[in-house]
Amino acid sequence: MPVNLSDLRNRSKHGGRAKSGLPDSRMRGGNYPTRNLGMRGRSAINAVISPRVRWVPGYVFLSLILLAGITQVSANPAMEWIEKMSDSMRNLSYQGNFVYLHENQLESMSILHIKDESGVRERLLSLNGEAREVIRDNKNLTCIWPDSRKVVVGDSSQKNFSPLLVLDNIAKIGKYYDMSLADGDRVAGHESIIVDIKPKDQLRYGLKLWINSSNGLLLKSNLINELHEVVEVVMFTNLEELSKKDRMKLITMPELDDSFSLIQFRSGDASGNIEVDMTWGFSNPPDGFWRESAVKRKLADTEQLIHQMVYTDGLASLSVFIEKQTLQVVQGETSMGAVNGYIRIINNYSVTAIGAVPAITVRRMAESVYRQDP
Repeated sequence: MPVNLSDLRNRSKHGGRAKSGLPDSRMRGGNYPTRNLGMRGRSAINAVISPRVRWVPGYVFLSLILLAGITQVSANPAMEWIEKMSDSMRNLSYQGNFVYLHENQLESMSILHIKDESGVRERLLSLNGEAREVIRDNKNLTCIWPDSRKVVVGDSSQKNFSPLLVLDNIAKIGKYYDMSLADGDRVAGHESIIVDIKPKDQLRYGLKLWINSSNGLLLKSNLINELHEVVEVVMFTNLEELSKKDRMKLITMPELDDSFSLIQFRSGDASGNIEVDMTWGFSNPPDGFWRESAVKRKLADTEQLIHQMVYTDGLASLSVFIEKQTLQVVQGETSMGAVNGYIRIINNYSVTAIGAVPAITVRRMAESVYRQDP
């Protein structure tokens, strides 16, 4: 018998760490490759890293792109194209298919994005591999796995959910990135212009964006590491702007029978300051990164409180998690594709830095953390 989400909430079931929170195509069962660690060290580090990667802004595989807080900044032509792309991806209605290439894996997705007087509605469907469906509106972000009979519900106001990037403040990135324009080629049947974003140091990645020269929609993106290697590609195979008539297409929740279980993505209270039984500071964070937000979260299976701080330079983002140490974890680094992580132990607290930035950046961030007894 079909049921709604309210019914599911009344019988909510929480999965373990590997399944709690919002889904992430990077997770692959939590098997994170590590460097310079034995088997025991890898297992311990993976147990800490796995449930936290899904909370790293900008690299959770749920919706196509959210570009927030961008303002008109300068006469730089490259910046003007990024501003145009930001406006188009948020305010136009469109439909298409895209592929996401990372770690020698290819994922194919379809997207329907509708913007009208009522706000934003969006649906993503996986076209290969495990069946997945993501529905977003003004209030909720709902993720459905038909095969495993699971539903995950989160808050759509959270600004992550992108295999590409989250741009928060274009005005601030000029100090750390060079931007230039180049003639593009045809992508998904559309003429494009290329915006090349190159970092000025070894602390961040570069980006190359193919933008529709007519309506400003993003057609393709390459993420480029510090070795000038392309580590992630997102590319549309077809993408069309929807007419006003087409915008009447409804995005509705599919019928879910009582065999589905609900997993709540729970965040604690947002806070401008992180306070446990001590104060935390950063002595020398990577140049150009500032704290954008701080929240308190609980792991679904343990009720353990975790403090997460998000740092950004306006383009790249990384997260720092601080929590009581419950596992015998050794200090060390781990990586999976473009995402790097580093764990440091400070007097029975574990400090974990994770982000789609070079390994040196997360290590420097973790090593800059200090505590001072009140």
